[in-house]
Parts: sequence; structure tokens; C-alpha cells
Amino acid sequence: MNTKIDYRPEILSFASWAWVMIFELLGSRILGPYVWTSLFIWTGLIAIVLWALALWYYIWWKYADSWADMKSLSRILIVISLSIIILIWVKTPVLIFVVSLGLSLKISSLILVTLLFSPTSYLLGMIAPIVTKIRITELESSWAAVWKISSLWTIGSIVWTLWAGFFLIPFFGINMLLLLLAFTCLVLSYMCESKKYFLWQFIILVSLIIVFSGARITQVTLAANNTFIYETPYSHIEISERFEDSVIPAKIRDLKIDNVTHAGMYLESNNLVYPYTRYYHLFDTLLPQAKNMLMLWGSAYSFPKSFLDTYPEKYLDVVEIDEMATQIARKHFRLVDDERLTIYHQDARVYLNNSRKKYDAILWDAFGSYLSIPYQLTTLETVQRKYDMLEDNWVVILNIIASLEWNKAKFLESEYKTYKQVFPEVFILPVRDQFDSLRTQNIILIAAKNPDALNYITSNDEHINYLSRKRFVNLPEDTQILTDDFAPVDYYISQLQ
Repeated sequence: MNTKIDYRPEILSFASWAWVMIFELLGSRILGPYVWTSLFIWTGLIAIVLWALALWYYIWWKYADSWADMKSLSRILIVISLSIIILIWVKTPVLIFVVSLGLSLKISSLILVTLLFSPTSYLLGMIAPIVTKIRITELESSWAAVWKISSLWTIGSIVWTLWAGFFLIPFFGINMLLLLLAFTCLVLSYMCESKKYFLWQFIILVSLIIVFSGARITQVTLAANNTFIYETPYSHIEISERFEDSVIPAKIRDLKIDNVTHAGMYLESNNLVYPYTRYYHLFDTLLPQAKNMLMLWGSAYSFPKSFLDTYPEKYLDVVEIDEMATQIARKHFRLVDDERLTIYHQDARVYLNNSRKKYDAILWDAFGSYLSIPYQLTTLETVQRKYDMLEDNWVVILNIIASLEWNKAKFLESEYKTYKQVFPEVFILPVRDQFDSLRTQNIILIAAKNPDALNYITSNDEHINYLSRKRFVNLPEDTQILTDDFAPVDYYISQLQ
């Protein structure tokens, strides 16, 4: 009597929901460089993936009786593997095309999630009904079969979500993980049926090898051109070089986060590349006696390096959430250890909540992705913590990307009003053109704890020009104060498209 137990349905149950969860996590990384990671992206991903799964459950629970065998599962796994390969090939052209249509962020997000992720999610939803039906057919107790399969779905989801989020994504590229998913599907397809579909399994395997080889060749080619790509726990980072065609041509190394340039460095000096970063030096004009500064955001450490070169007797603490970004700055952007520079690898809000240090100025350039400031750093509670951490006469200087046009200035107005609730004086300095209200640009917001202590007398012509742009914001009556309880930051920022 053959008493050997076939555990293949349980293995597939464990794996199928793991694939779904990893697929969702990868989805946010795929879409982030084109429509920035936001509440809208996660809402779209969760909704569309669940819709695809629900639709397939509805269909396949009705027809599982005639499909409940291992050969059917083998065919489905082959198609899933093929769908992932197709996704790798088409995702970039589809992303570029949809974004070029100029639709609203919410509509673009839903279209992209539907086109790129619902087909594979739809196919993954085929596995559960068939696996459950196989076990119900073979076992006397249907509730026991459903309980066991459902438990394995859930355990697989938990285990692989943790593994993907904490280990896989930070150390492997998106395409490599998609290839790994496709290969796993192919292995399980072979496990379910090794003879009848061998030709198709072999063709898919060859396709995987071709795509993998192409990805490796692309990496080698990029490295030869001084272009490097990193996947960190928080973002997709790309390092590249270009020539600046100006009066004095110079070579610049850029750091892109999620496909958007966030920082740059001249290869020959530590001079600041981007105009808005030079505004942080205003702390020395406004409060020349300042000694200890805090900067929320490291990235390529452009300003911290300039700070160390400029102020030999001042000290700077930098809070950078992404430890790998600091490692990249050490490798590609000439960041070196200095006793006047202390780096904390923490979320900025956590640091503000827990630190008891006092500072003379707080500088802020924290962005989650293009235009997007993490909402928890914009709220009244955060502003109050900054106020409490400042010495009696000091300032906060922060960078906001916004427009001065009334219907695109909601975030600027709300953030301005939030700071006005705590600081006695708040004003802005438009960086590019203070008279062009339609332009989306860098706007420096300065909040002073003691306006009477500020010093506007300087011989620095550049700083005189900056301060000549000073203006106050006329707030509409319905302007919202941002709080931990209510901060529609993603909604406000989406209006800047």
C-alpha cells in the first residue's frame, strides 16, 4: 500500500500568496520613479490586486471541479512565469507612455497598476481554488482542507513579506527579483508536471536566461560609463555623470532617487551645484554666532561637505534614514569622516521625538520622492518639536517645492500656517523667480524663534540677493493646519502636477 503523502498542493499554497505580497512590494518600487511613491500608489496597488484576485476567485471556484489537478497547476505556473517576463520587457515603455499623457496622479496610478500588475495578480488568483479543490477531493473533511490551505496562504504572506521587505529588495534589483519569481514559478511548474509541458518549461527557462544575461550586460555597460544603480531599503538610487555647459564647463556627478535628481557634486570641488542648497548658508548671515546645527536629510551630503569646508569651528548633526545612502555618499560623493560631523541613521521624526539635544539652527531638505515630503514631517507636532529643540534665538530653514499660484499653493499655505502656529515670524524666499507665481520651484521657508535676534546686515552680495526676495504669505481663511491626525499632504502635492 502506497502511503506516500503528496505535499505539492501545500507548497503551492505557501508560495502563491507569498508571490502576491512580493509582487505588491515590487509594484511600489516600479511605479515610484515615474509617479512617486505616495498614498495614491499604495491605494491603487492594493485595490487593483485585490480586485484581480477576487474576480478570479469568483470565476475559478465555479470551474475548479474540472480543473482540479496538478497538470492544470503546471500550465498556470508556466503562464504566470511568462507574464512576469513580459512585465519586465514592457514596464518601462508603458510607464513612460502613461506618464506622458499628463493625466492626474490618481488616474495615472490606477491605469498603470491595472495595466502592469492586474494580469499577473489575476493569474495568481487561479492557484488557490484549484489547490483547495484538490485537497477537498482527497480528504473527508472539507473544513480541515480549507483551514490548512488558508493557514498556509497567510503564513506564506507573512514570511515572504518580511523576507522581501527586509532582505531581498534592499540587496537585489527589481528585475532580478522579478526573474527570481518567474524562475520559482517555473520550478514549481516542473514539480507539478515534468513531462507533458517540458518543452514550454524549457522555452521559458531559456527566456529567463536571456533576460538575466541582458540585465547583467546592462549593469556592466552602465558601470563602464560611471553609472551605478542601487536598491536600498527605502529607494531606487542611480549615480550618473554629465557635463554642465556653462561659462566654465564642469563635470557633475548626480544622485537620482526614484528617477528624480536629488543632489549633485562637482567632480573638482565641493561647491554646491543646485541654487536652493546655497540658501542654507543663510543661517550664518541671520545668526552668525550659531555653532551647532542639525540637518534633516543627507542624500549625497552636498551641503554637509560645504558646511565643513566653510565653517571650521561649527558643528553639524545630520539625520539620514537610509544607511546605504550614506555608504553611497562615501563611495561616490567624497564624504569623509570629520569630528565636526555626526550622522544619525534614523527617521527624522523619530529623531525629533527622542533627541534632547539643543541646536542653533535646524536645516531641512527631507523628501520621500519627487515633490513628496513625508507627511509626518510637516505637522504641527513636528514643528513644535523643532521649536523646543532650538536655542532661544534661533531659526529653522527648510526647502519646499511649491507654486505661488493660489490653486497650486495649498501645501505651501498649510505648511506656512502650521509654522505660524508655533513660531512668531515666518517668511519665504522663492529661489528661482519670486514674480512668476505659476512656476513650480524651490521655496525656502524660514521660521524664527526670536525675530529681533535676526541679523540682516551682511556684505555677502549673494545673501543680500536671497534676502531681497523675502515675502510673507497671505493665507486664505480656509487654510488647514497640518496635524498628525489630519495631513492631506499627498493630495495637496498632487495638485502641483
